Amino acid sequence: MSVPAYQPFSPLGIPQKQQEKTQYSPWNPMGWYSSVNSYRQRLNLPNPGKFERLHFETKDTFLTNYIFDGAQANIIKELSGNFHVQHQFSLGSQVAPPMYNFMAGYTTERTMMQGTMDNDTNMNGTIRHMWSPSSMTKIVGQFTNTPGHSMIQLEQDYIGTDFSANVKAMNPSPLEFTGIYMASYLQSLTSNFAVGSEFVLQRPTTEIEESMMSLVGKYTGKDFVATAQFQGVGVVQATYYQRINEKVDFGVELNLAAQGGRREAVATVGGKFDFRQATFRGQIDTTGRTSAVLEEKMAPGFSFLVSGDLDHMKGQSKFGVGIMLSA
Repeated sequence: MSVPAYQPFSPLGIPQKQQEKTQYSPWNPMGWYSSVNSYRQRLNLPNPGKFERLHFETKDTFLTNYIFDGAQANIIKELSGNFHVQHQFSLGSQVAPPMYNFMAGYTTERTMMQGTMDNDTNMNGTIRHMWSPSSMTKIVGQFTNTPGHSMIQLEQDYIGTDFSANVKAMNPSPLEFTGIYMASYLQSLTSNFAVGSEFVLQRPTTEIEESMMSLVGKYTGKDFVATAQFQGVGVVQATYYQRINEKVDFGVELNLAAQGGRREAVATVGGKFDFRQATFRGQIDTTGRTSAVLEEKMAPGFSFLVSGDLDHMKGQSKFGVGIMLSA
């Protein structure tokens, strides 16, 4: 009794020889997939990055995550190579009461867990796990004493060779299908240019439903990144990031809103300067608001921070000082 010769199988579950025969058949869907996939492999396109990090380079030159007012102290303790804790004290703020936050984090090559609790027992937690180099699951929870402010978010990322896909669900209800659902996709078309789209569905109740779709484009050069995002409600967001050298970065953001007879536009320019013992960030926009943050590294593991914010149109100003200690 003769044994049939071994035939290698493709990822689609069909013999390789059979796939080669049907690869270019105009009537076979498997052949369409093989032809497109083969063409993409020949192009050797790079991954465009995640959709949610579309404006990351520009945003990193801004002060959104760095500015503060009043007095602030951050103490970070590395307990092991994977586990660390942080204590944060703040007082004298014009927009928030005196507060204490405790944060603990655990990180491995594939898993990250982080949690925060303040003096009012409000808690935030994040769990992220890499199932493979191309698949990641993320769970975010927020639990507060204020009714209606608690939240749970489920997220799944898939990173391909030349594309990125993401789906999210915030406060999902499987039975009534309420909550907020988002899906995004970003695809490289050339080695520098990528396009994508995001779809958002909001269902706070079973009777109310609202959806929105946006289109994006991203161009990456040798030392710059330009992006544009168009939303169906008449909102346009464009950013431009320029790396001057290893120590100087600049970013520009333009937000346009045209709804009915309403027309608004805000432009923001930010810069980041890295010195030998300090980092300075400055920002100014067309509403007359000027902000700056200086982080001075006084000694290994010890930094002194100064933050300032001045709104010329409203006649308001904020000022903050802080320290950061790592051990």
